[in-house]
Amino acid sequence: MSDPVVLLTDFGSGDTYAGALIGACWRVDPTLRVVTATHGVPPGDVLAGAYHLKASALAFPRGSVFCAVVDPGVGSERRVLAVDTGEVRCVAPDNGLLSYLWSEADSTMRRCAAVAVPAGASPTFHGRDVFAPAAARLAAGADLDDIGEPGAPPMLLDVAFARRDDAALLGRVAAVDHFGNAITTVRLADLGGARLTGARWDGGGTDSVVRTYAEIGDGLAVLVGSAGHVEVAARGRPGRCLGGPEAGAAVRVLLA
Repeated sequence: MSDPVVLLTDFGSGDTYAGALIGACWRVDPTLRVVTATHGVPPGDVLAGAYHLKASALAFPRGSVFCAVVDPGVGSERRVLAVDTGEVRCVAPDNGLLSYLWSEADSTMRRCAAVAVPAGASPTFHGRDVFAPAAARLAAGADLDDIGEPGAPPMLLDVAFARRDDAALLGRVAAVDHFGNAITTVRLADLGGARLTGARWDGGGTDSVVRTYAEIGDGLAVLVGSAGHVEVAARGRPGRCLGGPEAGAAVRVLLA
């Protein structure tokens, strides 16, 4: 059985764009399994896409091939990349979407290839004409070297990574999930063994630190989510209802 192709985009569900990726994969091999991680990344939000790509990759089996399309620069000079982390493979634009997937992979295992844009590809829909066919070829058995030339590593978004400032980590909200939890760029690995003591953002903050959502009281709290990122959350409602940070907001995570 072939490895699955996993779609992750900002296409939404109201148009035919998401379905066109499935069709493009099946044009390569109609026996491929094509599944969806999400088409709900906010339009053009590369940082949110980078988080959701990482979080999705944690759940899928080794060898899965992601077709990740959050590509506001479609048709420009940005590269099309195929990467292998040693766990999963991914075809994506070189715009920072691979920031977490690449940087958190074993450096001795990861590989990167630049994929050429074929003649006749629509300059406004590389997802259908470039990314999906390349991902399908990988899932059908091709190697990275078969679909592209070895190239420089992906670009990484500076904003995707927190920085240390005395007894705090400075990050921002990478994504706000369906439940209204504000997922920050501060990762468990960034803590370096320090203990979370709270968080501050423009106009608000909390000193409540919990392990599970069920432990949250009437206000906001911070916790480490399932993908290893610090979140600001409320119980039973979106955090913004209680003054929590919005997507893109700067967040100062306090440590002890």
